[in-house]
Amino acid sequence: MTDYTFILGKNWLLSLAELILYLQDRDLIVRVKDHSRNAAIVEMKERLDLEQIVEIQSALGGSFKLGEVITSFDKELVKDAFPRRGKPDKTARKKLQGCEWTEKIWKGRKYNKVRFGVSSYPMIDRRPEVDLKRFTYGLNQWIKSKLLSEGVRKASFFIYEEPDRRDKRRASVALWPHTIARHGLLVPPNAEILATFTDSKLYLSKTIVVYDSQLQKYRDESRPYISAEISTSPKICRTLLNFAGARPGETVLDPFCGTGTLLMEAIMLGIRAIGIDVDPDVLQGAHQNIMWLSRDLGEHVDFELIRGDSREVAEILSESVDAIAFEPHLGPVLEEKPDTKTAEGIIEDLTELYNTVLRGLSKVLKPGGRIGMTLPVLISKQETHAIDLSRILMGTDFEVGLLLPDSIIDKSLATDNRITISPNRDRLPERKMGQQVQRELIMLIKA
Repeated sequence: MTDYTFILGKNWLLSLAELILYLQDRDLIVRVKDHSRNAAIVEMKERLDLEQIVEIQSALGGSFKLGEVITSFDKELVKDAFPRRGKPDKTARKKLQGCEWTEKIWKGRKYNKVRFGVSSYPMIDRRPEVDLKRFTYGLNQWIKSKLLSEGVRKASFFIYEEPDRRDKRRASVALWPHTIARHGLLVPPNAEILATFTDSKLYLSKTIVVYDSQLQKYRDESRPYISAEISTSPKICRTLLNFAGARPGETVLDPFCGTGTLLMEAIMLGIRAIGIDVDPDVLQGAHQNIMWLSRDLGEHVDFELIRGDSREVAEILSESVDAIAFEPHLGPVLEEKPDTKTAEGIIEDLTELYNTVLRGLSKVLKPGGRIGMTLPVLISKQETHAIDLSRILMGTDFEVGLLLPDSIIDKSLATDNRITISPNRDRLPERKMGQQVQRELIMLIKA
């Protein structure tokens, strides 16, 4: 068995749920042995080869780096060595300073030149228990000294010292994927070292693959037809595909395909894609986007676009599909919080729509197949309004799949209530501050 570190996205619970589903579907995971709000330490049944690792990272929407765990330390030792306040403990620093674990990365070979960088991820982003800036710089310096003492002629490291672009009050001590790519830190003998803190441990891992943010940005911005009002983010599309259990070579249906973002993500994963939309202009835009993707990839892509009402999917579609993933109509665009009566009316209309659509989808999805879909959550002036799952499933063959199963998550090392996981969830939020309509993601399974 081998331990791997996955760096999770901002919505860490959703990222973790997706990760577990993906690995369970492929019978790779033993357990999530430790976690934080930034990372998951996953025990795998076997050591993965590079092809498997690249395939995993490419398929996930909510994980940004993947590395193999090299060693771990008690966090109390690191807190003593790099306290946020007070004097550092020299004995604790000496225990960390030797960096004997580096031999597992560079294997004692003598290189002319090595470039590397440490990326640190605290248990939670706010008020970390360790002085992260001093720790990251100190670890970089110790690794450099170790390499030079072993015969490396030149060793240099990279460190990100600018404020976090998402929150300027937060120290940024992790290298961005484009920085790693620009300096070739994934090409041996160069390396990125992940320093991930959990409730009780510090894990040091060697990064193997990172999310290609530049390629995703290029494809998202360069496609010919863009409509921010109706487009779902590529990352959420990947997560929905994994909730649906879509695999390469299978067929996935998006009954609300819009501009085709989810279909494009499916195609890039080797999945045959079928999209349905009632708007002919939007459907034409989806066709333009997919044909652009085909030219960009330099290969023929297998897809089908159908103009029609998703409420009539059983009459429109002439074949059964392996998986279904989509973001449905989420209701009218709201510029301000609605009153309770208005919000309840919107939820009632959407409940009826979703039930009708799901009744049809239950006829075209193969037995045992899954659906990954989003649902709206309305924030009114008085309260929060969510969809009743039992009502949208009436008259269908679907049951709600539970996310974050307690049989997989080891909670013995994570006792801090700020990272406590409530397991066996029937839905998970995907929300942004300030929006009147928020999202939830669910997984449905056909009996």
